[in-house]
Amino acid sequence: MVIDPRFYKEQLDELGIEGLEIDPSSEEEALELLGEVEEAIRNLKRIRYNLHLDMRLIRREYLEKLKDPQVRADVKRRRALIDERDSTLGPYEGVDRIIDTLLDQLEEAAISLREYAGLEDAAGTEGW
Repeated sequence: MVIDPRFYKEQLDELGIEGLEIDPSSEEEALELLGEVEEAIRNLKRIRYNLHLDMRLIRREYLEKLKDPQVRADVKRRRALIDERDSTLGPYEGVDRIIDTLLDQLEEAAISLREYAGLEDAAGTEGW
């Protein structure tokens, strides 16, 4: 059973990541924010995993339809199925791009927070 892409978008909205203030005023606050950011990253990766499962199921479903000898012989039907598949996958791919963007931003924020808290130096090596 494939989940509607709007459900994934709602999950992203519920995480409350957009608009998250990442401006610590102390090392303790940086560590607290780092925990929140790392939790958000884990949640985004779980959502992305499930999203990718659904996308694979959709692709597999259309692949089976495209294997039908009648469809293979009819270029118009084949093209229509491919267009339908692409149209179906479009919203999922949009959510996937949003997740990738958020992950990139959060991973950059996590690096900055680790540096601020003294857990990493600017070169990215662990503190001693």
